[in-house]
Amino acid sequence: MDMLEESKEKAASALRLPKDVVLGEVLISFLGRRSVVIENYRSIILYTDCSIKLQAKNCRVIISGNRLMIEYYTGEEMKITGYIKSLEFE
Repeated sequence: MDMLEESKEKAASALRLPKDVVLGEVLISFLGRRSVVIENYRSIILYTDCSIKLQAKNCRVIISGNRLMIEYYTGEEMKITGYIKSLEFE
């Protein structure tokens, strides 16, 4: 972690602000194996029915499965549905 990130984390703690918002961390919420909501992503790198790869601030997120579909997306959030087999960070 660099000095800037460390300073932001300390400021978030001191001000009692959510660290995910201050640091821009990706948030991932699973709703069973059939859907996932991802917040704070930057862009879609790859989109097929078997794999979706997203760029986040500090990493890439790869969702693998069958019949994957982006149900909706905004500038900050997206919902992916289908049969989710795995999620990994790259």
